[in-house]
Amino acid sequence: MEDDAFKKWAAAYGRFRQEGRALAYPSETLVRLFKGDYIPDMTRDLSGKSVLEVGVGNGNNAVFLASLGLDVCGTEVQQEICDSTSSLFDELGCQGNFQVGVNRDLPFEDSQFDFLVSWNVLHYEDNEADIEAGIREYARVMKPGGRLFLSTTGPEHKILENSESLGPHRYRIGRDDDFRKGQVFFYFDDADSLSFFFGKVFKDVMVGRVHDRLFTATFDCLIVTAVKP
Repeated sequence: MEDDAFKKWAAAYGRFRQEGRALAYPSETLVRLFKGDYIPDMTRDLSGKSVLEVGVGNGNNAVFLASLGLDVCGTEVQQEICDSTSSLFDELGCQGNFQVGVNRDLPFEDSQFDFLVSWNVLHYEDNEADIEAGIREYARVMKPGGRLFLSTTGPEHKILENSESLGPHRYRIGRDDDFRKGQVFFYFDDADSLSFFFGKVFKDVMVGRVHDRLFTATFDCLIVTAVKP
């Protein structure tokens, strides 16, 4: 079942590129978090620092991270997605290391990264045990003092439309126009829930929210930043 979902993702990214719908620009929220002063005591000196993006997709966030001077690594669920992002980096003259990996199994050494970015990725672990395993795996590859940035589904996000509740935190995607229809994902419900799960592993957990209503669809995301002890 997991392999089938991964193949759907690879096919979707390929289709987005062909149709000109691939994300060409980074998340504005991620840009603001790195460039703004919204997080107390966050380092502004990124020289010599490294970042892992879990779930690089078409590479839109990864290119931005490289532009900051960070040493960029990333994972995706299929080799063809990694190869596509590597090709993009080559075209742009950027350096990046992209490998197959998932939330609970990242192909990197312990304590390797100063930053870890997980942008709408962790919630595809569809049960509490795997969510917690993914959070522990994130911390494993981060250096002590390293900072996490994470985005996940908010309470008004369009992905919840027509979804089926399968019990606490678990939903099955039900939108007919979504290639992920039938896939189960983990919905944290609220900021307190996120603080609870991430507080087991990280310190200085902060939770924010970004809400966009784009005429026909609502994008609502909860944002987490936290530090590895």
